Amino acid sequence: MIRLWLVVAVAAVAFTVYALIDCATMPRSRVRSLRKPVWVLLVIVLPVLGALLWFLLGRAPAAQGPAARYRGPEDDPDFLGEHAPERPRTDKDQDDATLRNLEEQFHDTDDDGRTDR
Repeated sequence: MIRLWLVVAVAAVAFTVYALIDCATMPRSRVRSLRKPVWVLLVIVLPVLGALLWFLLGRAPAAQGPAARYRGPEDDPDFLGEHAPERPRTDKDQDDATLRNLEEQFHDTDDDGRTDR
């Protein structure tokens, strides 16, 4: 029976410490109902109950979707205007252009390795 109480006490302390750290490091925008220092004090004064209240009432859900990110001018079709490419160039396009260039050079040379020009 003593082992059971010891396990319960360790679990209660671990839960309270986790809640305290979570509350202290939570961004201000994700704390609801009370201010963050009040929540920290509540978790310390009422260890298990305060931690339980923190997880049920104090934490606001995270914002849904990705945050707005900076878009450079090359990503903005309005900035590029009429110069916007139809489609982005790929490695295959570059490989095809290189292959055509090499074929032209090959056909322009004779058997001795000299160019016809």
